[in-house]
Amino acid sequence: MNSKERVVAAIGHRNTDRVPVDIRYAPELGAKVCKALGFSSDAEMQEWLGQDVVPVRPAYPDEVSPIRYADPTIRIDESGFFRDIYGVPFKLIESGSQKYLETVPDIPLMNLNTIDELEHYPWPRTENWDYSQIQGQLSRSSLYATWSRSRGVFTTAQMMRGMDTFLVDLMINQEYAQKIIHKILEFVYEDARRTLEAGKGEYTFIEYNDDFGMQTSMMLSPELWREFIKPVMKMFSELAHRYGAFFKCHSCGSIYPIIPDLIEIGVDILNPIQPLAKDMNPLELKKEFGKYLCFHGGVDIQHLLPFASPEEVRIQITKLIDVVGADGGYILSGSHTLQADAKVENIVALRDAIHGGR
Repeated sequence: MNSKERVVAAIGHRNTDRVPVDIRYAPELGAKVCKALGFSSDAEMQEWLGQDVVPVRPAYPDEVSPIRYADPTIRIDESGFFRDIYGVPFKLIESGSQKYLETVPDIPLMNLNTIDELEHYPWPRTENWDYSQIQGQLSRSSLYATWSRSRGVFTTAQMMRGMDTFLVDLMINQEYAQKIIHKILEFVYEDARRTLEAGKGEYTFIEYNDDFGMQTSMMLSPELWREFIKPVMKMFSELAHRYGAFFKCHSCGSIYPIIPDLIEIGVDILNPIQPLAKDMNPLELKKEFGKYLCFHGGVDIQHLLPFASPEEVRIQITKLIDVVGADGGYILSGSHTLQADAKVENIVALRDAIHGGR
């Protein structure tokens, strides 16, 4: 099997020659593993891991820095904050062996409280993106499973308005909240449509990336999610399927109460299956929902990779492959991007479990 065949078979709940792999990691971890194991490039490390999935996305020509949160950085302001396409500011943090961006209180929509003000805000435009390179990238990656990502309306709205403020909007200022969602959706839906159109039916899946969960519960009630977010996700699911792509939902945290809803609207792949979050044990989810979903993730980055022994890693990963991967329906990946605190010997153990020690 080549990589694309392996991933498509797994999504279709068919057995594969080995578990498909989609391991994403912080650059600092990649550099650490390459140095320790003598790899000459990141590509050599990915081949060693058995990476089966590659991203293919439109380009943003006017990005001012390769450092970004999730969307391109298009401006670094006078305070040194990295501003993304929505105007959301981020501060560069250097913590031990890793750099990352985190949000700051200068929230762009905090003091914009009318529909008219939202209409006149400088929202992102698909005209600023380059979709012309997508077909060539897909052709060069024809043996791999390919994907593109769309940001979600809920997380983006929180970052633009502030988490507490937007949650209040959803409850008592619903016309305003719906307007924010609509303005974000105008861009992200058209961006996804143009991406899939440029792909000419060759994308394996498209990801809708939105976080609804915390470690112990959802960020908003399932009822509010069903009212405001579920219809948006149904639109994305129908769009993906219309272009012959599978539909993947990414949400960190505990989202157990809405998993039946995700199945109902046509989600094919659920990620990242954060095993230490409440009710998100992948072994149990497989029993309950394994007929309907392909699980993508499940490798704990909070405790297992940084703190466990290599033998514990081998045991846990082997169990994931044997149980969650039974009869297909599993793509092995981290419960988030693997961080720099992961031990090199545990990455080796992870790889050994995937490939049977070969």
